[in-house]
Amino acid sequence: MSKNLAAKIKREFQRLNWFIIAIFLLLLIVLVASFFVVYSIVFGTTSFDWLPAMAIGGLTLLLGLVLAYAVIDRSSDRIQRTTSQLVDAELHDLRAANNRAKSLQSMASVMRATLSFERVVEEALDVCSLAIEEMGIPRQSLVGAVFLFNGEDLIPVATRRFTAVDYEKQLQGKRGIVGAALTQAEPVTTDHPRQDPELRQFIAFHQCLTAACIPLRAGFQIFGAIVIGSDTAVKFDNEHFELFNGVADQAVIALQNAQLYQRLEAEKQRIIEADEEARKELARDLHDGPTQTIAAIAMRINFIRSLLSRDPEQALGELEKVEELAKQTSKEIRGMLFTLRPLVLETQGLGPAVETVIARIKETDGLNIRLIGGDHGDLLNEQAQSVVFSIVEEALGNARKYSRASKIQVRFWQEDNLFVALVQDNGVGFDVQAVNQDYSSRGSLGMVNMRERADRIDGSLRLESAPGHGTSVTLVVPLDKHGSHVTA
Repeated sequence: MSKNLAAKIKREFQRLNWFIIAIFLLLLIVLVASFFVVYSIVFGTTSFDWLPAMAIGGLTLLLGLVLAYAVIDRSSDRIQRTTSQLVDAELHDLRAANNRAKSLQSMASVMRATLSFERVVEEALDVCSLAIEEMGIPRQSLVGAVFLFNGEDLIPVATRRFTAVDYEKQLQGKRGIVGAALTQAEPVTTDHPRQDPELRQFIAFHQCLTAACIPLRAGFQIFGAIVIGSDTAVKFDNEHFELFNGVADQAVIALQNAQLYQRLEAEKQRIIEADEEARKELARDLHDGPTQTIAAIAMRINFIRSLLSRDPEQALGELEKVEELAKQTSKEIRGMLFTLRPLVLETQGLGPAVETVIARIKETDGLNIRLIGGDHGDLLNEQAQSVVFSIVEEALGNARKYSRASKIQVRFWQEDNLFVALVQDNGVGFDVQAVNQDYSSRGSLGMVNMRERADRIDGSLRLESAPGHGTSVTLVVPLDKHGSHVTA
């Protein structure tokens, strides 16, 4: 394109030269006519004494023509060179911008096509190599890595020209350009990467003359950093940093998407496992409770049939026992159905639902349990009431099974913009740390389930207990997120 433009400029200057020649010829004709008119007609001379003066004028015009031609010709070459340089520079910038846009679009396409963060960070390093190529340096000169936090340390998850030894090393992210970039949350460069206190441990950076670190951040959360280097000294400008920041933003989005997908998959698996565990527990309860009782009822009925003819009075007594067993079985089945689907919670709310659970425990175990502040349950929306009910029921179940308490208290109240639920007993208590470490124990798994349920409504759960001092479970739920005025 620049050659075509230079040719057009040259043609225009050639036209200008011919235009100047035409003007010279016109002026020469005007000069000759002027001398002829002035000397022959005005002064009436017939000789050609005016010819020397006219020759001097003509030579002066010719000299002016030559000088103008030379200046224009020289200006033409200079303007062609300058224009070509400017056009080439603009074309280079346009191509670079187009390549950047295509690379970022390719990166976005990868994000749309996959939830694999590894593929996205590999694409991120490819885009960063454009900054090296734009300076006329081969892409093979790029040394780079994407580091992500694994606990307190940064580990490489995607690399360029790293050795096998480099893969095994980690960064602390506290010193050098990595520490500065993570602290300032802005790209940082160095012209001495081999002397950097953290980068120098990587063999790949020993031959680099320039390196840059770009933090991977979203708001105030830092996920890691991209470190790139070149074995040729380069100077990164603002456009390069804008490219690096764009790449980092895309990589962070991909990382957040991947983490969200992993959490959703983990939650899906947890729900499946919880559902399976609930089915198994229901099956065990049915087998150990109503199933055994119904089998006993069937055996007693068979026994009663044999008694009817020979001892009617004893048969009547057996029928009373069968009736008592049937009533007990009915209570057990109603309790299981309530646990599966507490209709009173849907129709009357949290307080009456908890009262129903308390009444059932009192009837079966004879425990001294009471609810205080049940009307505060109406402060929560339906979803939060359902979660709080499950947690309270689990806590009461644990107290009934393990605490050996003589008194259990359930209390609801409001504190500022928070709903608070407390389940407290005066039982034997336990070592909280020891139970939490033993995830195979039934009680520990119950606490894990309660904490997971609390997380669903942005709540916090606190367990306090000590041997011989009873147990208290406190649940706090923010009303600004899960109050009755907030849609579930």
